[in-house]
Amino acid sequence: MSKHLQIVTGKQPGKTLSKEQKRFNSLVKKIKTLRTQIEKTKELDLELRRLGDERVTPAEKTAVDACRDWTMALNNSLFRAKLGKKQAEKLELILLEEIGRLLKTRFYQDDIELQELYARYEGSGRSFAEIQDDEDQETKAMAAQMMNEMFGMDVEMDDLDNPESMQEKIKAKQAEFEAAERERAEKRAKKIKTDSQRAAEEKRLAAETAVKKTAKQIYVDLVRHFHPDREQDEQLRDEKTEVMKQITAAYEADDHLRLLELQMTLLSGRDNVFADFNNTQLNYFNKTLQQQAAELEEELYLASPEVNGNIYAMLYAPDRRWMLANVEKHVRVQQKLVKDIRHNLKAIQQEKIYKAVIREYELEEDLDFFPDDFWR
Repeated sequence: MSKHLQIVTGKQPGKTLSKEQKRFNSLVKKIKTLRTQIEKTKELDLELRRLGDERVTPAEKTAVDACRDWTMALNNSLFRAKLGKKQAEKLELILLEEIGRLLKTRFYQDDIELQELYARYEGSGRSFAEIQDDEDQETKAMAAQMMNEMFGMDVEMDDLDNPESMQEKIKAKQAEFEAAERERAEKRAKKIKTDSQRAAEEKRLAAETAVKKTAKQIYVDLVRHFHPDREQDEQLRDEKTEVMKQITAAYEADDHLRLLELQMTLLSGRDNVFADFNNTQLNYFNKTLQQQAAELEEELYLASPEVNGNIYAMLYAPDRRWMLANVEKHVRVQQKLVKDIRHNLKAIQQEKIYKAVIREYELEEDLDFFPDDFWR
């Protein structure tokens, strides 16, 4: 951003900035930071997806393959026939847990053999898919109830599977909210205003008009200098065409700050057009910048891997070095898991250890099958 974006009320050097001028500079800095963060986040998101496909997925697939081998080894062991009744019952619970965990992965969700084993040990006659569907229905029912109670919506479970239906209901609720806001604003407007209130309203409208007029002046000024039709050189005409796209997009979006940035960057020798703005006008202008900052914060939120559907989001960090370290650490964890499982597969070829595994196994949702010192 150009250094010319510093607002001053006059040309006297060293003059103290007013509260609104300081607020403007603070908002400009915030918007610049948010734009940088958005660009950086999008770049890191793409890099994380690439690293995930190249490094993380193969490592996870190898680890999950090993977990499947481990589960089938427990299931098919010759020592199983020598288990007592309680141990045999516990083994079925162990297998049910391990198989269920495998079926929840993207690698084995369609594994027919695992699905059949799960149905056998689950015992209710329902398939894994049916059980998961029942759990999903319960979750959806809770989500719909929460949305209805918190936001006064009319959401049904089927709506949660229909993005178009959800969008329509959200828009309807938003329209209802905006209509209520307009009604309240109209009621406020009808109330008898004091002289000071009327004066403040007039000043606000005057400031709004002044800012919009100035934005148009900036736009006209930029168009006059960068309209491509007036350029004879073909290369320069192409360059000006791209610049005009930016200028027009900023003007049509009422992006006052972007217009000002373009003016200060492209016409850096010109005087700051906001030099003579008073605090009332700056106050209105700052409101538009505040709204712009809020929109950028929302864009940054939506760009984050945690929100945009990146399956490797758990490894994301806003600092690239930390993110790369997270990826490598995760890969090493998967490699160690494979190594440990292969060691354990050899160990349970002994009846004593096979029975000890079942005896010591803690039934819980945890991929860390054994304590670190179990095999020592």
